[in-house]
Amino acid sequence: MRKVLILWIAAIAMAMTMQAAEHVYTWGTEFQNYKSQMPSSDFTTADGLFRFTTEKAQGTSGPQFDEDSKAGLLLRLYADNTLQIESLKGEKITAITFVIGGNGHYKLADLTPSTGEMDEPYLGKDATDTFREYRLFWKGETKDVTFTVGHECQYGIDCAEQGKTGQAGTCMTKQVIVTTADEQALDEVTNDDPSSRKVIYNGQVYILRVGNTYTLTGTEIK
Repeated sequence: MRKVLILWIAAIAMAMTMQAAEHVYTWGTEFQNYKSQMPSSDFTTADGLFRFTTEKAQGTSGPQFDEDSKAGLLLRLYADNTLQIESLKGEKITAITFVIGGNGHYKLADLTPSTGEMDEPYLGKDATDTFREYRLFWKGETKDVTFTVGHECQYGIDCAEQGKTGQAGTCMTKQVIVTTADEQALDEVTNDDPSSRKVIYNGQVYILRVGNTYTLTGTEIK
């Protein structure tokens, strides 16, 4: 009986898949009423999936939303500011892309995440190849991550192209793309024995077999 149960658990594991979803937030359309909220740079996305919380932290200037003549509304983070991104619906965040626009290209710094890691940045142009559109990439697996803006410019035009050292860093995004992965199981998976089936109760997966209930590790629930 235990062998059959183990084989059946394996079948369930094979049926489990990671459902990835990409959520794109452009500040000019996502947060049009930022001036009426205090502090204006903290918000929950309109779809209710994520909370963004900014802090001045050890910085000299504090975070703010502000219009840019070229890139539209920018979320401006300055040297040593922090940005916390929380998943509110249980999905794990696996990737975040920070799209830098307008004045954000001049003193762009690196970001230090509380978990996960940063990938190599993209320091090029947009899809039309007409204007600069830098991107910073994070990857990991968490429901809550905090980023700290670098103290000095690292990738921006001022430091990388014009050689101006010691410039205070910034991270000014016009858009953030959040990728999530949520482990989803099939509603019903059975083996050759019709007396076995899987159920989900309060978010937990259980096995019902011949009138008994088991966890996925084979422990009987009494």
